[in-house]
Amino acid sequence: MTETTRTGIAVIESKWHGNDIALREDASVPPMLDMLCDLHFGNTHEYVYEMVATPAALADAIKRMAWDKEISTIYIAAHGDVDGLHLHGWDDPVNRKQLSKMLIEGGTRRTLRGVYLGACEFGTEDLAKYLLERDKNLQWVAGYKHASDFVDGTALDVMFFNTWLNFAGRRRKLSTRELIAIVADRLRHDCRGLINTREENDYEGDNEEAPGMGFSIYVRARGPKSRIIDLLREVEAE
Repeated sequence: MTETTRTGIAVIESKWHGNDIALREDASVPPMLDMLCDLHFGNTHEYVYEMVATPAALADAIKRMAWDKEISTIYIAAHGDVDGLHLHGWDDPVNRKQLSKMLIEGGTRRTLRGVYLGACEFGTEDLAKYLLERDKNLQWVAGYKHASDFVDGTALDVMFFNTWLNFAGRRRKLSTRELIAIVADRLRHDCRGLINTREENDYEGDNEEAPGMGFSIYVRARGPKSRIIDLLREVEAE
């Protein structure tokens, strides 16, 4: 990687505030990445960032970043629900079919390997299967099944990317598959209450006040059948 994007991470964000949203207007993801970059690299410029408001802008940003040889991970930060991603300049959600098409646009020449969905309720097993089964270059998809508080979600995002950067910088270069498995193992032990679903935390699934964001990291299982598994809930044998 060049010295401008040594994290290999590209952030695509939509604004968080709005008519029915209590967050401050300046709530944003970059301060989290700035902190991690400063800790790991001594500066705050080791990732790519872009703000988008419409599906067309999102598609354009994903395509350019997917084709950037320095980028291996796209982190999409936006409001979401079971129907898709909600961008601040557009009424209709970006559904799984649209997102899959955007991710595949890069074709076989791209270096994109993982997608982190920092969005409520969209990061389901069904979505991960849909994306991974249609895009053979993509190796992992992470996201939230339940609604996630901005602060709680940011805390888990910090744990994820801090672990990622800790091990990505080791002398022995790890494959993407090895690296995401290590991250999953650390989160499984250190952040259980946050990654659990509401039901796993012994609450009713429809209790929106219950703790637990239902965070998952989906990959293809090793072996000829390549079924989709959640590394936070199913540990593979080496």
